[in-house]
Amino acid sequence: MRFGLVLLALVLLPAPAWPQAAATTTIEVAPKKPELTRQQKLDSLLGQLHNPAPHLDVSKIEQEVWEIWSHHASPTAAVLLLQSSAAITAGDFDPAEQMLSQLVETYPTFAEAWNRRAALYYVLKRYDAAMIDIEKALQLEPRNFGALVGKGMILHAQNKSDEAIVSLKDALAINPHLQAVKDEIKLIENQEPHV
Repeated sequence: MRFGLVLLALVLLPAPAWPQAAATTTIEVAPKKPELTRQQKLDSLLGQLHNPAPHLDVSKIEQEVWEIWSHHASPTAAVLLLQSSAAITAGDFDPAEQMLSQLVETYPTFAEAWNRRAALYYVLKRYDAAMIDIEKALQLEPRNFGALVGKGMILHAQNKSDEAIVSLKDALAINPHLQAVKDEIKLIENQEPHV
């Protein structure tokens, strides 16, 4: 703890307090690519879901993962995603669909936009459209356990229970802490013993 306070104090010191070197050498360092940093952070967090330290809160890890997936470099994309989510929550499905469609057209590599539109289509019982979008989301971000759960729900709604269970188990392979998913698998298996 003491080292952390010392480090924090050093970081917060104003520039003039640092002693000036007699001669300085400037070495150019290539800036880190934001995508690489994002990917490294995501790798670390998803790894922690498999081996969480006793003091770590799994829900906070999951929240950080969702924040990474929901973040976009474009402020417009971020606002549209937030507004579309608020519209879905309010039951304003037409404006939500318009915003999400604009998102996927303007930012076709934004996996979470595809995932959210798939969720909207699922709510609207437009399962074929939902499946197209969820597949695109998973193509862009294969480890999105939320999208895998969504795919399982869509498949179950389409009476494809075997495939639904596979997708739900794939989600658990990435995030083993999804108790509701474990319960859903048991429910499907109890409803359809042949699965």
